[in-house]
Amino acid sequence: MANETKYDSKGYSKTLDKLVTLAEKEYYVQMVDINRHQVVVSRAILWLLVVLIGFDFAFVEWMHSKLSTNTELFSVMVSCLVIISLAIVSGVAAFGFAILSIPAIGGYSKLYENSWAEYANNAYTRWESEDQFVYETEMNTLLGKLDSACSIGSTTNHNRGIKLRIASVLSIISAVFTCITFIVFSFNYYL
Repeated sequence: MANETKYDSKGYSKTLDKLVTLAEKEYYVQMVDINRHQVVVSRAILWLLVVLIGFDFAFVEWMHSKLSTNTELFSVMVSCLVIISLAIVSGVAAFGFAILSIPAIGGYSKLYENSWAEYANNAYTRWESEDQFVYETEMNTLLGKLDSACSIGSTTNHNRGIKLRIASVLSIISAVFTCITFIVFSFNYYL
């Protein structure tokens, strides 16, 4: 009786249940929801960059065909080639960051080494040795693994988010350089 008043095993067990449920939800948010969003954003940036870089190369070829016979606009062609080269370089760099931010490339912690049987084996061993707090001990172990996995997942998602932001900014810079090149070329060639 004296142990029951000092130690609230039922209250502690209920608290652990709630904490494990909350940690489990956060784990799945890190592993599924944020992962899914990062895949969608990565895919969109990659497709945008494929189109943008393809347009840049097609524009260089078209510009060369228009200006190769016209020696008066040679300086315009050189300036356009320099600007479009910056667009291509920033586009390729953005493509690299977008590839590196794909969530399928590691970075998440598993909750077990081989299988969920690890927890069952530990619980059985504790039960067999007549440990009084089998449930609380195993819930603490699971909660610790969940917290650690959530922390690693959060760090991984944060790092990938930074790469996606860099890829987005570089994509915008590439598009701006492409637009500047098109405007410079248009004003000098058509006016």
